[in-house]
Amino acid sequence: MNLTVPPLPDVAAGREPEPSQGKPYRALQRVGMQGIATRLQWADGARLPATADVSVDLATGQRGIHMSRLYRLLDRLDESPVTPERLDALGHALLDSQQDTSQRLYLALRFALPLRRRALLSDASGWRHYPLTLTLEGSHEGLTQTLTLELDYSSTCPCSTALARHAMSRDWRHWAEEQNTETLDAEAVAEWIEHSGSFPTPHSQRSRAVIALRLTADAAYAPEARLDAFEQTLQTPVQTLVKRVDEQAFAERNGANLMFCEDAARRLAAQCEAQAGVAGYRVDITHAESLHAHDAVARAERDFEVR
Repeated sequence: MNLTVPPLPDVAAGREPEPSQGKPYRALQRVGMQGIATRLQWADGARLPATADVSVDLATGQRGIHMSRLYRLLDRLDESPVTPERLDALGHALLDSQQDTSQRLYLALRFALPLRRRALLSDASGWRHYPLTLTLEGSHEGLTQTLTLELDYSSTCPCSTALARHAMSRDWRHWAEEQNTETLDAEAVAEWIEHSGSFPTPHSQRSRAVIALRLTADAAYAPEARLDAFEQTLQTPVQTLVKRVDEQAFAERNGANLMFCEDAARRLAAQCEAQAGVAGYRVDITHAESLHAHDAVARAERDFEVR
């Protein structure tokens, strides 16, 4: 005996009044999923692990959205390289999957870009994994893409450097007063500096920049080139494998590039202004203070309002 199974009810599409309210379901600004485990294909063909957050709005009278449709579309991210054009097309497909229930979309793809980094002077090198986020938001009338890059660097405090120099000059004067000025030549001074001097050191800290670039419609992502430019602007990106000559070069770079968090924010904002395809930006700086138990922070932004 053959039994015909009737179609299963679509509970989420129900339009009946809310049980306790006696009136249609109210509209919601965001409904969706976050932390979806997925992977995407990058420009070089590599398939990178990623997590996705996706949500849409929900019209009045609709009980819920079709989450499985969003999931299936995101599950195809590794089939071809992610480009601005493909991400825009994905956004429209995500909205279309909800039919008339949704008009606005928010999508965030988080992953790490592996880049091989050489040491400053030697032949040493190692891998860095740079956190990236691609964000897509808006409606069928227009979807805005944002590329967010995170990078770590070292920052040396100008105030502590000035204090260290003051203490070194004080100790030098005390030592010089005790010496026979007739034998006090450059070699004697160098000998004292290298073997006898006691030097207070300026305090440095590992610091982080989070740079969100609101991209124009024709912009390329080009994260490697953008990261290179930002690190060159700061001069002191953290290193991978180093030898002693690299470590000394890194110390010298820190000493030559003294930065408050305000300085770092201004430098990177100027670099954002110079980059192609940037319609707006937000730069967030964190200096994890080695002197204090709190962080120093700064922000610079231009034309970054969410529309």
